[in-house]
Amino acid sequence: MITSYGLYLHNMAGKSASLLTKTQRTRIRDDFDGLDEEKKRRDQQRIRERFRSGLLDFQLLADYPDRQFEMAFDDLSDDELRTTLASTTIVVERLCELNGIDRDELTTDVRGQTEDYTDTTTAPTLQQIDLQTTAEIRRQTKAEVEEQFEENQWDKRASKLGKLAVAFVTPFLFLGVYDELVTDIDPTSFDLLSIPLAAAFIICISGWFLITGLQTLKYNIVPVLVKFQREPREFVKAKSRSLIKSPGERIRQVWDDL
Repeated sequence: MITSYGLYLHNMAGKSASLLTKTQRTRIRDDFDGLDEEKKRRDQQRIRERFRSGLLDFQLLADYPDRQFEMAFDDLSDDELRTTLASTTIVVERLCELNGIDRDELTTDVRGQTEDYTDTTTAPTLQQIDLQTTAEIRRQTKAEVEEQFEENQWDKRASKLGKLAVAFVTPFLFLGVYDELVTDIDPTSFDLLSIPLAAAFIICISGWFLITGLQTLKYNIVPVLVKFQREPREFVKAKSRSLIKSPGERIRQVWDDL
C-alpha cells in the first residue's frame, strides 16, 4: 500500500505541490535512515509543521466545490482513491485517539459545520453527509432487529390461539388432579363444564394448527418444491452433497436453528 502510494507521489513530483516535499517523503519511507539525530529532529519538526498547516487548510476545503474535488482525482482509479481515503481515515482516527476527542462530540461538530454552510449550490454533497452518534446507531440497530423479529398479524393470532388453548385445557388438568387426589367430582357438573371447555379448546387448537401449518407450507415447503421443480437434478445433488460432505456440521446447524 505504502509502495503504490509512494510511486504515485513519485510520478506526481514536479507536476504539483504536495503536503510533503519529495525529500520528506523519501525520509519517511526510509525511516530517516542515514541521518544523525540533529538532522532527524530537524526534518521531523518540518514535517510536523507542514502536516499541521496542511490539516488546518481543510477548514477552507470543507465547502470547496464538488466539481473541483472530482477533477482533483480524475486520474486515480476507484481502488487508489479508496486506499488513499482509508489512509486518511486512519490518520483522523489516530488524531482522535491521541487527543482524547470523543467521536460523538466530533459527529455533533460535523453536523454543526455542515448546517452552517447555507449556500451548498456548488457543494451539494454537504447535504448528503449523514454521520451518527453511538447512541443513534444503537437505537437504529435495535429498531431494525425488533422490526426483523416482530410478529406479523398472523403470528400474533396464532400465539393468542395457542395461549387460549392452554387456558381452556388447564381446568381439565386441575379437575383431574382434584378428582384423583382430593374427592370425587359430580359427573353431571363435570360434563356441564367440560363440554364448552372442550369445544373452545378444539376451536383454538385447530386455528393454531391451521395458521402454523399454512405458514410452514408457504415459507418452508413451497420454496423447496419450487426449487426442485425448476432444477430437480441440481437440487438433489446439492442436498445430497450437503448431507454427505459435512453431516456433523449440518446436524449442529439444525440444532442451532431450533
